[in-house]
Amino acid sequence: MNKRTILGGIFFIILALGLGSCQKAEKGLPNVVENRKLTEHSREFEKKIYKVADGVYSAVGYGIANSIMLVGKDGVIIIDTMASNEEGTEVWNDFRKLSDLPLKAIIYTHFHPDHIFGAEAFAGKNTPEIFAHESTDDAVSRFISETGPINGSRSMRMFGTFLDKKSMINAGIGPFLSLGPDSTLGYIPPTKTFRDRMKANVAGISFELIHAPGETDDQLYVWLPDRKILMCGDNLYKSFPNLYTIRGTWFRSLKNWYRSVDIIRALRPEYLVPSHGQPIAGAATIHQIATDYRDAIQYVHDQSLRGINQGMTPDELADNVILPAHLAKSPYLQEFYGKVSWSARSMLSGTMGWFSGDSADLQPLPVKEQAQMMAEISGGEAKLLEHAKRYVEKGNPQAALELSGYAIRLNPENKEARTIRIKALTLLGERESNANARHYYLTEALEIRDKFVATSRVKPNPRMVQRFPLSFFFDVMAVNLDPKASADIDKRVGIQFTDAGEAFTIHVRRGVAEITPSLSDNLDILVQANSLKWKEMLGKLRSPVTTLASFNYPKGNAVAFALFLKLFEAPPMRLPFENKGK
Repeated sequence: MNKRTILGGIFFIILALGLGSCQKAEKGLPNVVENRKLTEHSREFEKKIYKVADGVYSAVGYGIANSIMLVGKDGVIIIDTMASNEEGTEVWNDFRKLSDLPLKAIIYTHFHPDHIFGAEAFAGKNTPEIFAHESTDDAVSRFISETGPINGSRSMRMFGTFLDKKSMINAGIGPFLSLGPDSTLGYIPPTKTFRDRMKANVAGISFELIHAPGETDDQLYVWLPDRKILMCGDNLYKSFPNLYTIRGTWFRSLKNWYRSVDIIRALRPEYLVPSHGQPIAGAATIHQIATDYRDAIQYVHDQSLRGINQGMTPDELADNVILPAHLAKSPYLQEFYGKVSWSARSMLSGTMGWFSGDSADLQPLPVKEQAQMMAEISGGEAKLLEHAKRYVEKGNPQAALELSGYAIRLNPENKEARTIRIKALTLLGERESNANARHYYLTEALEIRDKFVATSRVKPNPRMVQRFPLSFFFDVMAVNLDPKASADIDKRVGIQFTDAGEAFTIHVRRGVAEITPSLSDNLDILVQANSLKWKEMLGKLRSPVTTLASFNYPKGNAVAFALFLKLFEAPPMRLPFENKGK
């Protein structure tokens, strides 16, 4: 088989591997009403570098997160590095106007993308010491590999990335998340890690890193004991906390979170510098804010468990767990980012699992049968839509949203149902002062109107892709195995990375991909590959067609390998209410 034949054979096969780009939205929903409360909250994110104290600066408003600079005797420390190299470059250029001392260290408060992906912009050609919790690097890999596609899609909705400026007022804890097709990611793995506490001195600055699990399990505080200044990451910001995030993540322990806020109270800082929003000054003020904050979290934790022990379902918890008036009026507990109701629901799933306790949820009707039942009760599909339209007119968009979902499941091409759904979503979005909910509603309306699915459009940085271990890429492959296409297949493929001294075997065994970090016997295909080319191909930085053809095949050939890789075709992403599966 000549090279041209191999290339032609691979081309049509590799199209199925899901390596394409996403569709852009036609931005703008007509006549979207501005939310006054959310608009007023934008004052918190005025673009400005705040001088907290001599040598301590916080850059607010450059992106959804802050970056903080500590100036020492012969260098500076950067705490959190923004969401992209482009954001990081802008902040670093403005920081350089305040100090031209060299960068000595970077500290990640936690693994979230808006705090780590601009690291290369600050580091430049030299890699400084990078401090983080010992679990941070693993959390980055897990976040990207296992649920990267759906987290990316939900994040685009939650942060309003596809919305115009009128619809997207602010992100609740920052002005915006500016990740787009021109953004580059520059995460650099930590070089110094710790478990509980670590004392260090960099550039003459003595500091202590304190593990403080809350919004993430790897969250840390940066404490300057001599100056009573505390950098608290994302464990406290000017909004009710995101005890559960609608973009999806593993369970956030409310008990860990309020106990970590107690660390703030115990330290009694004179200055508190969060990674979102403006710094706070005054020990008494900080102590009161932190007390209210931890009390609100504990209240939701305790009262949710109390309701769970009474047998409440998630819907009942959402209705019954309501903050006391003195906490609900706190400026730091307004629901711009997190919601009490979401947090109560999360407590049940996080502590008891998926089952609500209602017998009807043990074996619920398949979603299409539910839709058929609702149509029958309504008197047919047409009557179902009449009810949905009437609910919109009566000012009950939630009811209309639910009914339109049933109608679309029965008939995905029903234009009237989609029009009603767009109206319901827009009304719900306009009413929301919670930025995440507002954006999610309005983005889905835009997706339906313009017929696309919101997905991440960020370009991977070649250096960052190459830093991930080979095992990371095989983890991604395993969860994408097509169970139907592989149902009758029993095949072993070995991949030997001659440049890296590593090898893996993928054994597809009737719906399961067992991956072992060595070459097995009795291989059906043996591939000798370059690890960097392999990573860049799977990271969408290199053509699969020419890359596969460039590998050596002691057993099998490029076309056979491409057919094998087709088993790992990424399934198409659809909107939540559209038919999936059976």
